[in-house]
Amino acid sequence: MAQKRKVMRALFDNIETLTTEHILSSDILKKLIVTETPKAISHAHKNKGTYASIFEINNSKFFIEIHKKDWLAALESCVVFNVEIEDYENCQEINALIQEIKSSKRSPKIKIKSND
Repeated sequence: MAQKRKVMRALFDNIETLTTEHILSSDILKKLIVTETPKAISHAHKNKGTYASIFEINNSKFFIEIHKKDWLAALESCVVFNVEIEDYENCQEINALIQEIKSSKRSPKIKIKSND
């Protein structure tokens, strides 16, 4: 059974006028993304999900999500950000997750069924 993960909620004032530039210029939002992305991907990976939910926009039931095919690139971006702020402990944790995801892609899943 898949475990539930409490997804963070990003609260925006005047969401009707929100632009990409506002989002990209927000240090608070960048930190939220870099902090929550590895958690969300780890959770989705462990629960065999297709999407990792990073955060919910306001209380709208609309989520910022990352598709499985983009997880490695997202995690590598998080590593770059953490190197820039010299948070090497987080870099190690994220790199371990990257290796875990890569190794699970490589190893074939073999099921053996007994005819007993």
